Amino acid sequence: MRKINLFLMLLLLALFLSSCINFNKQSPLVTQEYLEGMPLILEFSRPVVGVDIYNGEKKIYSYNGDIIYKLKTNLILHGDITVKTTEFYKNRQYINTVKKVEPKLQFLLYGGADNSLDVKYQDPLTNETDYFFDLDIDEIERSIQKSMMNISVVILGDRSAKSDEIIFISKFNGDYIEQRFSPEDFGFSSELSSASTKTLFEFIDKFAVRNSNTVKALDLWDHGNGWAWESKGLSIQPKAIIQDDTTNKVLKIKDIKDVINEYEKKYNTKINILAFDACNMTSLEIIYEFRNLVDYFVGSVYSIAGFGFYYDFFHGLDEKNLEESLVYKIVDKYKYYYTQEYNMLNRLSLVGFNLKSFSGWNNINNIAGVKYGYTLYRNDGNNYVSEPTDMIDVNNLILNTGEFLSSYINPAIVNAVVRIDGVDYPGYSGIGIMFEDIFDTNPNGYYDDYKALDFYKEYQNWIEGTWKNIIKNNN
Repeated sequence: MRKINLFLMLLLLALFLSSCINFNKQSPLVTQEYLEGMPLILEFSRPVVGVDIYNGEKKIYSYNGDIIYKLKTNLILHGDITVKTTEFYKNRQYINTVKKVEPKLQFLLYGGADNSLDVKYQDPLTNETDYFFDLDIDEIERSIQKSMMNISVVILGDRSAKSDEIIFISKFNGDYIEQRFSPEDFGFSSELSSASTKTLFEFIDKFAVRNSNTVKALDLWDHGNGWAWESKGLSIQPKAIIQDDTTNKVLKIKDIKDVINEYEKKYNTKINILAFDACNMTSLEIIYEFRNLVDYFVGSVYSIAGFGFYYDFFHGLDEKNLEESLVYKIVDKYKYYYTQEYNMLNRLSLVGFNLKSFSGWNNINNIAGVKYGYTLYRNDGNNYVSEPTDMIDVNNLILNTGEFLSSYINPAIVNAVVRIDGVDYPGYSGIGIMFEDIFDTNPNGYYDDYKALDFYKEYQNWIEGTWKNIIKNNN
């Protein structure tokens, strides 16, 4: 009996002591999820001295060193991962799975600011003086902080006045996160070459999410000049698509198209929205180049002011119709900024166009005339012009059936703003088409550039016949 009592006393004492002492058998890893497209960050509740990260069976990262409570990496991952943690206390080890969470929206901002755009100016909205590119980043930061959904923004900054960098901004489960890296952290050279198809593809390849559930937008930030020099092997021009003064190179429309096509082929997922925060990048000819590659197109037929887009469009979006909601808001915020806050532009345009809803490509060959009393987008030496040529708004085009092309254009317009010489044109689409006599073989002209477009190749007979006659008869 005494032995039994002694055993019971020892058992009760052991239970009492175990209730007083916490052996911390639970893993110190706090992070259970990460946002796809953002550099992986792991947080720990207790000190750890070792972390091994596995993608499947493959070890992709290892840390062994001093005590840490947070591990910041440059890993951009696209699936669930396994984390083996070594705790400082008695080198206890734990194995956990960290789940991938797909963002609702990923916005890829490709900043070609290694040129004359990298200058300081005072923002009329905030009265803050900073570089154009940094003012845009400030707008993104403020808008993301007000968002309620999981969003990933990745920014490549090829700069002239400052060091190049890669910036990540996100809202994840209610937390705002911002991280900045040098290009070398992701295998780029320290001096980015934004006017390179290799750099553009690697930017999308490394950072774009690879699922079809996330809405993906690619925004090209730089100078723009439509389809000018599309056929020429020239280096730098006064303005061009993605102009890099350091490398003395530019990108062409074909280059951008090839990169987007390569991404889609590699991962069987597409860029949903293509936006040009660049001058003169919206014409029917350019939209045609991307008709099978993206769902939505955003851009301006006119020059864009140095402040560019007003990037206050990441909050208050309709998650049930996210693509169209974002496209609408990009244009709406642009209109607000340049008609209310900076109401100094007498020429202004921006359109968001739904390529999935446009059924008018088969009617291009049926265009037989133009409306009387049209107003052109002109390339006339004004600060805001329709380079490379004069253009006519496509809503002025008449088909050989008597109906207007606008019957097909307008249902595909998500939002648009057009102002020509101080007059607003709510009936215009904001989409131009070349309307100038360029039909000669002048080597300094634009005829060869126009012929380099897929639009010309598809509609050559109509362009060289009906359209040429219409242009010559109206010039």
